Amino acid sequence: MVKRIDKEQVRRGMFVEALEGAWQDNPFPYRRFLLEDDESVEILKGSRITGVFINTALGLDVSGRPAPARMKVQAPPSPANDKARQASAKVISETSQRLEALFDDVTLGNAIAIDHVNRLADNLAASIEQSPTILLDMTRLKSKDKATFLHSLAVSALLMHFARSMSFDSEMVRVLGVAGLLHDIGKLIIPKEVLQKPGSLTSEERQVIMQHPVFGFDLLKASDMPAVVLDICRYHHERMDGRGYPDRLTAEKLSVPVRMAAIVDVYEAITSLRPYRTPWSSQRALTWMSEQTGHFDRQLLMRFVLSLDPALTQGMSL
Repeated sequence: MVKRIDKEQVRRGMFVEALEGAWQDNPFPYRRFLLEDDESVEILKGSRITGVFINTALGLDVSGRPAPARMKVQAPPSPANDKARQASAKVISETSQRLEALFDDVTLGNAIAIDHVNRLADNLAASIEQSPTILLDMTRLKSKDKATFLHSLAVSALLMHFARSMSFDSEMVRVLGVAGLLHDIGKLIIPKEVLQKPGSLTSEERQVIMQHPVFGFDLLKASDMPAVVLDICRYHHERMDGRGYPDRLTAEKLSVPVRMAAIVDVYEAITSLRPYRTPWSSQRALTWMSEQTGHFDRQLLMRFVLSLDPALTQGMSL
């Protein structure tokens, strides 16, 4: 029998059939597994998963009833020690280093080779498809000096996932992946003491930060970038009601890819680990986003939610 329980109720010996929440909230590299040690239990309790579906025919119930003796479960290795975590960390580290080197070239005045960025996007797409936990690790491993790069990797991965869910062709999926990688490149121009400031920004500092889309656009237009990449770089902070920045464009001037990027950028930022803030769960983030009047394309926001997990639509005002 499969039943839903709160994550606080999980205990060693339960067999997890499914986890409730967005796919990237799963802290383990597989979907069905036996909780065979206390460390895995604590990882699950501390995750952003909102609920757990246990199979009481294969493991313990909440009451502690054991699985029938005739059912022999072949448990996967402990999630805490799984080699998938090491592989995930390696992919993230290597891709982040390559992106950082790419950004360094731009600050030195060199144009970005689109073929190079295409390969990065392709490699990232393949890695995410093979192991979705890589995306979760991107949000966990952020530090002050690497936040921009890891945020860009995660936005790229989410944009490609979003585009695939909407049946975009493979070339447009790749272009959106490239746009995600480069959308915040303008932050390289922002002084680190402003960009990495842990406390509240002054109005002057906020104005500086709000110029990063323009800085990025100016950097990228010297390279042979698709128009979609340039648009997303400059307009990913615009809003449907015209109250965004830097150009205060209204809905009719914002393309579908730009609207998608605006959704993904905010979602990734508020659900990821930052040195100065606790990340929100997917449910909390998406519920909050659905309540923001005039910010997002509401139809696309619903499509994005459905691409993550249809169960997340519960309680949302879309």
